[in-house]
Amino acid sequence: MKHVCHAHNCNAPVPPRMLFCRPHWFSLRRAVQEAIWREYRPGQETDKRPSLRYMAVQRLAVSESAANEAARKLFLVEANLWRQRAIDAGLGDPLEGLVEEKRRVG
Repeated sequence: MKHVCHAHNCNAPVPPRMLFCRPHWFSLRRAVQEAIWREYRPGQETDKRPSLRYMAVQRLAVSESAANEAARKLFLVEANLWRQRAIDAGLGDPLEGLVEEKRRVG
């Protein structure tokens, strides 16, 4: 089976260990790129068992690469679901410092 870039609506072929094609990878903020490499575990592309933390960061990256606002919002919701799963599992916040937190007033 062919592996393609995970960016929304991109079908560029990439090696299985790579998340994005070159243009989409370099469109990411450096902090997100570093978070992807920090959370990546060699072999996860083979055993199909990425960590909760990786999935949160991966969905954030897909959100940031999306071409339209609706897709960005959808993938950001998914990133936050994975984020909460990681936090609930006692693994810490994988998106700390990567997303702006909405402050509650009042």
